Amino acid sequence: MDIVMKEEFYVIGKKVTCPWQELGALMPEAWKTVMERKDEIPNRLSPYILDICLHVIDGEFTQLVGVEVSSLEHIPDGLNGAVIPKQKYIYSKHTDSVMDIAGHFGRMIEWAKENCLTIDPFDFKIQYSPEYNEERGYDLYFKLA
Repeated sequence: MDIVMKEEFYVIGKKVTCPWQELGALMPEAWKTVMERKDEIPNRLSPYILDICLHVIDGEFTQLVGVEVSSLEHIPDGLNGAVIPKQKYIYSKHTDSVMDIAGHFGRMIEWAKENCLTIDPFDFKIQYSPEYNEERGYDLYFKLA
Protein backbone atom coordinates (compact mmCIF):
# COMPACT_ATOMS: atom_id res chain seq x y z
CA MET A 1 0.00 0.00 0.00
CA ASP A 2 1.16 3.51 -0.74
CA ILE A 3 0.21 7.07 0.09
CA VAL A 4 -0.44 9.08 -3.08
CA MET A 5 -1.66 12.53 -4.04
CA LYS A 6 -4.27 12.44 -6.80
CA GLU A 7 -4.82 15.58 -8.82
CA GLU A 8 -8.29 17.02 -9.37
CA PHE A 9 -10.35 15.13 -11.94
CA TYR A 10 -13.87 15.03 -13.40
CA VAL A 11 -16.41 12.22 -13.53
CA ILE A 12 -19.71 11.84 -15.37
CA GLY A 13 -22.05 9.04 -14.40
CA LYS A 14 -25.05 7.99 -12.34
CA LYS A 15 -25.36 9.21 -8.75
CA VAL A 16 -27.14 7.20 -6.05
CA THR A 17 -28.13 8.57 -2.63
CA CYS A 18 -29.75 6.14 -0.22
CA PRO A 19 -29.40 4.26 3.08
CA TRP A 20 -27.11 1.20 3.22
CA GLN A 21 -30.07 -1.18 2.94
CA GLU A 22 -30.96 0.14 -0.53
CA LEU A 23 -27.46 0.11 -2.03
CA GLY A 24 -27.77 -3.55 -3.04
CA ALA A 25 -30.70 -2.72 -5.32
CA LEU A 26 -29.76 0.76 -6.54
CA MET A 27 -26.04 0.33 -7.28
CA PRO A 28 -26.51 -2.45 -9.86
CA GLU A 29 -29.02 -0.17 -11.61
CA ALA A 30 -26.45 2.66 -11.64
CA TRP A 31 -23.79 0.31 -13.05
CA LYS A 32 -26.22 -0.91 -15.73
CA THR A 33 -27.09 2.68 -16.70
CA VAL A 34 -23.42 3.67 -17.02
CA MET A 35 -22.50 0.55 -18.99
CA GLU A 36 -25.41 1.15 -21.38
CA ARG A 37 -24.74 4.89 -21.78
CA LYS A 38 -20.94 5.19 -21.52
CA ASP A 39 -20.60 5.82 -25.25
CA GLU A 40 -22.85 8.90 -24.91
CA ILE A 41 -20.39 10.49 -22.47
CA PRO A 42 -18.01 12.84 -24.30
CA ASN A 43 -14.33 13.39 -23.48
CA ARG A 44 -13.78 10.02 -21.79
CA LEU A 45 -10.18 9.56 -20.63
CA SER A 46 -9.77 5.89 -19.69
CA PRO A 47 -11.23 2.40 -20.09
CA TYR A 48 -12.09 2.23 -16.38
CA ILE A 49 -15.47 2.53 -14.71
CA LEU A 50 -15.25 4.39 -11.40
CA ASP A 51 -17.32 3.56 -8.34
CA ILE A 52 -16.89 6.47 -5.94
CA CYS A 53 -18.31 6.72 -2.45
CA LEU A 54 -18.57 10.50 -2.26
CA HIS A 55 -19.66 10.45 1.38
CA VAL A 56 -21.68 8.80 4.10
CA ILE A 57 -23.63 11.20 6.32
CA ASP A 58 -26.03 10.00 9.02
CA GLY A 59 -26.23 6.55 7.44
CA GLU A 60 -27.03 7.89 3.97
CA PHE A 61 -24.57 6.94 1.21
CA THR A 62 -23.89 9.08 -1.85
CA GLN A 63 -22.21 7.02 -4.56
CA LEU A 64 -21.28 7.87 -8.14
CA VAL A 65 -20.68 5.25 -10.82
CA GLY A 66 -19.12 6.84 -13.89
CA VAL A 67 -16.18 7.49 -16.14
CA GLU A 68 -13.32 9.96 -15.91
CA VAL A 69 -13.62 12.80 -18.42
CA SER A 70 -11.56 15.83 -19.42
CA SER A 71 -14.47 18.25 -19.00
CA LEU A 72 -17.93 18.57 -17.49
CA GLU A 73 -19.16 20.80 -20.33
CA HIS A 74 -21.52 18.23 -21.85
CA ILE A 75 -23.31 16.02 -19.32
CA PRO A 76 -25.92 13.77 -20.98
CA ASP A 77 -29.49 14.07 -19.68
CA GLY A 78 -30.16 11.87 -16.67
CA LEU A 79 -26.49 11.66 -15.69
CA ASN A 80 -24.50 13.65 -13.14
CA GLY A 81 -21.11 15.32 -13.14
CA ALA A 82 -18.70 15.73 -10.24
CA VAL A 83 -15.39 17.44 -9.61
CA ILE A 84 -13.13 15.32 -7.42
CA PRO A 85 -10.63 17.71 -5.81
CA LYS A 86 -6.91 17.13 -5.37
CA GLN A 87 -6.59 14.86 -2.34
CA LYS A 88 -4.25 12.49 -0.53
CA TYR A 89 -5.15 8.76 -0.53
CA ILE A 90 -4.03 5.35 0.52
CA TYR A 91 -3.64 3.46 -2.76
CA SER A 92 -3.67 -0.30 -3.26
CA LYS A 93 -4.04 -2.63 -6.25
CA HIS A 94 -6.62 -5.39 -5.72
CA THR A 95 -6.02 -8.43 -7.92
CA ASP A 96 -8.33 -10.96 -6.28
CA SER A 97 -12.05 -11.49 -6.81
CA VAL A 98 -14.35 -8.48 -7.11
CA MET A 99 -16.27 -10.10 -4.24
CA ASP A 100 -13.35 -9.33 -1.87
CA ILE A 101 -13.03 -5.61 -2.64
CA ALA A 102 -14.89 -4.65 0.56
CA GLY A 103 -12.44 -6.82 2.52
CA HIS A 104 -9.53 -5.13 0.76
CA PHE A 105 -10.84 -1.71 1.78
CA GLY A 106 -11.02 -3.09 5.33
CA ARG A 107 -7.33 -4.07 5.13
CA MET A 108 -6.55 -0.55 3.91
CA ILE A 109 -8.24 0.85 7.04
CA GLU A 110 -6.15 -1.49 9.24
CA TRP A 111 -2.98 -0.45 7.41
CA ALA A 112 -3.87 3.21 8.00
CA LYS A 113 -4.30 2.56 11.74
CA GLU A 114 -0.99 0.67 11.93
CA ASN A 115 0.72 3.63 10.25
CA CYS A 116 -0.98 6.31 12.40
CA LEU A 117 -2.99 7.65 9.47
CA THR A 118 -6.56 8.91 9.68
CA ILE A 119 -9.12 7.82 7.10
CA ASP A 120 -11.63 10.39 5.87
CA PRO A 121 -14.56 10.40 8.34
CA PHE A 122 -17.05 10.64 5.45
CA ASP A 123 -15.79 7.34 3.93
CA PHE A 124 -14.65 8.88 0.60
CA LYS A 125 -13.16 6.15 -1.56
CA ILE A 126 -12.66 5.31 -5.23
CA GLN A 127 -12.64 1.99 -7.06
CA TYR A 128 -11.34 1.89 -10.64
CA SER A 129 -12.80 -1.19 -12.35
CA PRO A 130 -11.57 -2.39 -15.74
CA GLU A 131 -14.36 -2.32 -18.28
CA TYR A 132 -13.50 -5.58 -20.02
CA ASN A 133 -10.59 -7.38 -18.38
CA GLU A 134 -10.77 -8.19 -14.66
CA GLU A 135 -7.24 -9.61 -14.76
CA ARG A 136 -6.01 -6.00 -14.83
CA GLY A 137 -7.12 -5.74 -11.22
CA TYR A 138 -8.81 -2.89 -9.40
CA ASP A 139 -7.17 0.36 -8.32
CA LEU A 140 -8.47 1.29 -4.87
CA TYR A 141 -8.12 4.69 -3.21
CA PHE A 142 -9.20 5.59 0.34
CA LYS A 143 -9.10 9.30 1.14
CA LEU A 144 -7.02 10.40 4.10
CA ALA A 145 -8.31 13.06 6.47
